[in-house]
Amino acid sequence: MGKLTSFDPLLTKYGGSEEAVISSVKREIRNILNSYVGWYDPFCELIQNSLDAIDKRKEKEEFDGEIHITINLMKNTISVTDNGIGFKESEYMKFLAPNFSFKPDGFRGHKGVGTTYLAYGFNYIQIYTKTPDFKAGGVMKDARSWLDDPSPSDNPKVVEDNENVKDPWFDTIDRGTSMTIQCDSESYPKDLSWMGLDNADSWLKVLRVQTGLGQINKVSDVKVVIEVVDKKERMTHAEKDSPEYLSVIEFLNKVQKVDDINAKMDDLYKKNRFVPGSKMPAKFSNLDAVYDKWNCDEICEKLPLDKEEIELVKKYNVTVIFAYVYSLSVWDKIDKAIGIRKGSHVLYGGIQLAANNMPQGELIQIPLTKNIGRQKQANIVVHFENCSADLGRKGFKKEITDLGKELSRKLMDKPLMKVRTCFKANTGAAPDLRRQMVLSEWKDEMTQHEQECPLKLENSNFFDPVKKIAITSVPTREQDVIALFNQLIAGGVVRGIRIMSTNERTTYDSLFKIVISNNRDVQLFDKTHNPLGVSEDVLDEMLQDKEEIVSGPQVLEYKFSVDGLVEDIDSGLKNTSDIDLVVAWEAGERYRDNFIIESLVVDGNESLRQYHGVTHQLHSANTGEHVCNMILLKDLMMYLNNSEGFEELQESYEQ
Repeated sequence: MGKLTSFDPLLTKYGGSEEAVISSVKREIRNILNSYVGWYDPFCELIQNSLDAIDKRKEKEEFDGEIHITINLMKNTISVTDNGIGFKESEYMKFLAPNFSFKPDGFRGHKGVGTTYLAYGFNYIQIYTKTPDFKAGGVMKDARSWLDDPSPSDNPKVVEDNENVKDPWFDTIDRGTSMTIQCDSESYPKDLSWMGLDNADSWLKVLRVQTGLGQINKVSDVKVVIEVVDKKERMTHAEKDSPEYLSVIEFLNKVQKVDDINAKMDDLYKKNRFVPGSKMPAKFSNLDAVYDKWNCDEICEKLPLDKEEIELVKKYNVTVIFAYVYSLSVWDKIDKAIGIRKGSHVLYGGIQLAANNMPQGELIQIPLTKNIGRQKQANIVVHFENCSADLGRKGFKKEITDLGKELSRKLMDKPLMKVRTCFKANTGAAPDLRRQMVLSEWKDEMTQHEQECPLKLENSNFFDPVKKIAITSVPTREQDVIALFNQLIAGGVVRGIRIMSTNERTTYDSLFKIVISNNRDVQLFDKTHNPLGVSEDVLDEMLQDKEEIVSGPQVLEYKFSVDGLVEDIDSGLKNTSDIDLVVAWEAGERYRDNFIIESLVVDGNESLRQYHGVTHQLHSANTGEHVCNMILLKDLMMYLNNSEGFEELQESYEQ
């Protein structure tokens, strides 16, 4: 390798060194850096450069393309080496300058800003390259500091590297390029260990989502090798031939393709063995997720598109890859399997736009107008050909973004809505034997306590209606909800519920029994005199000629908001299979992610009430199955007081 003459990358494009010129160049570079806002952006740029270099070499000759990625958490460095085309000497001297590219349209990085970001967004970059005609190894330091220095002594220069190339694999290849950058307190990211990824297999999975390693359509045959050195200097190794975009099927036990589910539904329908909503065969039931990949023609065939949308889908030869999961907990399960920092999702619900065969930019929310909790249950990749993102990795033009949103919305509202009945029920905590035994023992203990130490107070002088409650203000916390509910029971507003136990030390809050008697004045619904009663059909079905029935111990959960229950379920603390009744002040909003609330205090729905006082039912948003009964006290009070806004509140549950 001949001696490299040091050079200023900026002077290869800008002839002057005057202060005004340098100030203008700095402003241009800052604008470029401001367009890179993603934590994985340096990985994206380094990897796409290597993929382009391999593709460019394959235009000239047949060879086995290979990319080596080294992530050193001890030294805070990223090295990406490829055996692609390599740089000519003239290219090597110029490629770091802003908006300077040797790549024609059709390659991933042809805008000429990615290498400028790598060179001036970090304080250390090493660049080695070799071809049959040229070899060089240079390093540039402190460029990021220079950019923020109002009066630097000189521009940063690429000088001959006195150290060895960071990736020794570079010495074994006949031609190619190796780049290494080092993160520090002035760069973004600052610390490569921040994500919690400490092994090569985890990094490979993440980079298949966040970078060009995750090919949307398999077009490049390339071997990828990743080595990771952790904080204790332990090295791990992973490799994969022609990796594609990471799929949920690599993590979940029971999944099916949407097309296969629809084919089975059609087959059963022809045999008169299937109607919408009926249970599918075991292979297609209790699924963790459904997924598929549709090309341009399949999108036009399977989604209800208008003429203009069809033209755009064909213009950009759109492909969609999607996965729809039964619960948001699936994303957490994938994160845990990979080992990434909590809250930094690898895969998550939303729209991922893609172009040049790789994901681009951040997730976009799916614009649903009903059952909006489903927005986070589907990861939809929409890939466009013949277009690219704007400067850096900032985003796409409005036509592309709007089409991606509309395709995703129609996918969610039509095909995916149809197959979600195949999901498993979203119950929360795993129904383990130990949990069931503890709950059963608590029920037995309280039943025995009730028998041995009964509490009674019957006196004709008490419990006559005073026509108002003693609590004077709206609840603000769970304890207020408990107090108000028990007063409503004592006052006969809610009838037929007997509290057995309230215990703050167990997983669940309370045990109760349902008591249904043949006193029809007490039990039967009457819009004026007993608006929380049950219908005559329900009462007759329950009693079946008996004077009274008493249930076994039932589990009651108190919450200020149903959102609190959802948090307990998502965390695995509680299981909806155990809960019979939820008493809360209000519904909240987060429940919409996985549940649907059905109001029983609207005209006509009183026939769905199973026992006195129940105001709502909670259903799984995925399967439609009943989860538990609810008494929402805010709704109950508005209902009984004929409050303004009551009907609008009940209608909001249907949105």
